[in-house]
Amino acid sequence: MAIYSTDDNLKIVQQAITDLVQGKRKVRVEYVTPQGGRTSMQYTEVSLSELRALERQMITDLQAVPLMESVDVEVIF
Repeated sequence: MAIYSTDDNLKIVQQAITDLVQGKRKVRVEYVTPQGGRTSMQYTEVSLSELRALERQMITDLQAVPLMESVDVEVIF
């Protein structure tokens, strides 16, 4: 699935980073083993480094540098 570099998508990625850091994007699984031991694990769908890389790429894409700011042309007749 392609994620296009738009201002709206950048905001979504930045919110996902904030949510991940605040612990809002985690899935917690807890279970009890047959021996009575309790186990829990936490998972995330994406890592912080993956989100940061996506954010950097989007910022780079959205801040394109123009090839030429101005062109001076002299016409001689």
